[in-house]
Amino acid sequence: MEPRGPLSWRIGIRRWDHLVDCALWIRASECIEVPAHRLVPGPLDLDELPAPTRPLGTVPGAEWLGWWLSLVDPAGRRPRPRAGLEPADDTPDPLGLAPWPALRRVVAERWPEARDWHLARQGDSLTRPAPGNSATTGLVRQVERSLGRSVRPFSVEITLLPVRDEVIRRADHERYLVPERVHDSPRWSVWLRDLVLRIG
Repeated sequence: MEPRGPLSWRIGIRRWDHLVDCALWIRASECIEVPAHRLVPGPLDLDELPAPTRPLGTVPGAEWLGWWLSLVDPAGRRPRPRAGLEPADDTPDPLGLAPWPALRRVVAERWPEARDWHLARQGDSLTRPAPGNSATTGLVRQVERSLGRSVRPFSVEITLLPVRDEVIRRADHERYLVPERVHDSPRWSVWLRDLVLRIG
């Protein structure tokens, strides 16, 4: 973020989001087949997953998609809790999982494994260098020099995903889902520069 009083720009980068990462792990570990949607990323970036605990198709993909959209949808369209649905059987996200009973049971059962994977992945990632805030600030300053002016005020929220694909998904004009492998590569600065030129 570059503060400039009331007129400033902000680029927030969310890495290691607990629920987002664990939702992707649950999808992969249970081989959940999810309906196509523009905000659903490719497979989890993991060499080996534990064997599924139930037959393929036991968890409806539409339930996982509903949960996923409640986590990444820009409008934050979480289903409203209804009488008789709360609490959600000790799941970590009771308001988000209550409408999806099959998924709720799977998440409650697999949550300790998903959490352990997330914590181990986070620890491993801390040992690898990645672009930081100073690199982002420097890039925005380069754009300003090339434009000969300060960038217009803007705010962008980027959620990094541990997935194998390299597709950047635009949730709306302020929110993007970016694979970690893109963020940690030279492609990141090219994409971010183009974004800042377009919106700033």
